[in-house]
Amino acid sequence: MRQQTLFDGIRLTLDEAIEQSLDSLNAYGQRYRHWAVAYSGGKDSSATATFVAWAILNGHVKAPESLTFLYADTRLELPPLQQTALTLLAELDEQGFNTSVVLPAMDDRFLVYMLGYGVPPASNTFRWCTAQIKVEPMMAALSGLREQRGKLLMLTGVRQGESAARDQRIAVSCSVNGGECGQGWFQV
Repeated sequence: MRQQTLFDGIRLTLDEAIEQSLDSLNAYGQRYRHWAVAYSGGKDSSATATFVAWAILNGHVKAPESLTFLYADTRLELPPLQQTALTLLAELDEQGFNTSVVLPAMDDRFLVYMLGYGVPPASNTFRWCTAQIKVEPMMAALSGLREQRGKLLMLTGVRQGESAARDQRIAVSCSVNGGECGQGWFQV
């Protein structure tokens, strides 16, 4: 028997999710001349990146003045996964979108931190690396984009329905400090 989650009963069909996503992009997108998509190469961000590009290229969403896909390269991905992410980035670039690879500073990289500074490896209870090698470099890249272009619409992806455990973790993280998640979440 499948364990129920907080999201059961509010699940959308694929067509409903596409329609709602297009409506959100059209509603929020018109408020911003410049957009950025955070791309990690994972399932959530790959779906977001390809959906946004598809929506614009097929005329479902009006293209912003600029759209930048920022790939957070931690240098820790398995080579086939990293190559797949870089291939998608190259295809987005060929389609006329701006792309950029975001790297952590050399002194903040995972292996430098562990082998150079002697910090223990990250674990489920000691996750020092996510902020350091992904979030902080992405925030610095976004700050640079904001300085160049002004206000940005930042798009990220969170997938629901993969498993009951993941849905519950998302629900908990979305309820911390007044946070929300899911379709239609807009933070200024």
